[in-house]
Amino acid sequence: MKVANISHEGFAAIQVDTGPLALTVIPELGGKISSLRDTRSGREWLWRHPRMAYRRVPHGSSYVAAADTGGWDECFPSVSACAYPALPWAGVPVQDHGELWSQTAATQIDVGDESVSLHTRWHGVMLPYQFERTIRLDAGSARLSIAYRLSSAADEPLAWIWSAHPLIAIEPGMELSLPPGARFHSGRRSGLPFPRSIPSAGGDVDLSRLPARDAGASIKLWSAPLTDEGWASLRAPDGALHMRWDVAEIPQVAVWLNLGAHAFDGGEPYYNMGLEPCIGAQDSLADAVHAYHLFEQLLPGGARAWRLEVELTP
Repeated sequence: MKVANISHEGFAAIQVDTGPLALTVIPELGGKISSLRDTRSGREWLWRHPRMAYRRVPHGSSYVAAADTGGWDECFPSVSACAYPALPWAGVPVQDHGELWSQTAATQIDVGDESVSLHTRWHGVMLPYQFERTIRLDAGSARLSIAYRLSSAADEPLAWIWSAHPLIAIEPGMELSLPPGARFHSGRRSGLPFPRSIPSAGGDVDLSRLPARDAGASIKLWSAPLTDEGWASLRAPDGALHMRWDVAEIPQVAVWLNLGAHAFDGGEPYYNMGLEPCIGAQDSLADAVHAYHLFEQLLPGGARAWRLEVELTP
């Protein structure tokens, strides 16, 4: 087990190497996990924007325009920008991809004989809460155990949604697996299994294995609350990434696929995937409250905890 303070693209970062797995976190960039690498194969699982440099941006900025650099961020209390939908904060602006990514996350490193824990903490900017994430890594293990805790500093109930936001470095031929009972929403369509194909300008794109980089298709899907199993797997020729969670704690999962369809900086279109366990839907907290009724409320002085496990297998 190795723990090091390093410089990563000009920012102070923490790197933990368990043997089979290496993880890098950048506290100043919202606690971003910038790298999740399987040292056995050398595969980097997290996508990195090829043109957008890391930089600090002020609260109120557009994530897509200024900070869509890749890696793993946390989206809370909304994913897309919206006006907060309920009293007493009705109309308060919630920035794009939530309030956490533009902060410096207070970070504590706890090193034991056989494990390391990285504890990061954020405070609400426009809303009164504290958000915490603890990543535990064990020596000789390719598994992350991620514990989240949200606590209220409000005198009124706080409505919220959360999404993990890891952007995955995908390649053609990878296989995505999700619980067979999951039913998804996409735009106005709902209650459907994960699609076998999606439309593009050149015709339907087969999703049984990820298609070519120039497929020119994209889609965002949110699941209805899962009833039995919480998991997702992505398989490559040299290994796999698995996520597991308790559906009583994390009831949903979302998938974002950009298969050479869009580049929000005007350059060559991206080829990446967001594989995103989440609480609430859709991307907008306002829509989650008013249109879909899929959100949670934190009572005054209350707390909510949940856990997510990530494992890399050969």
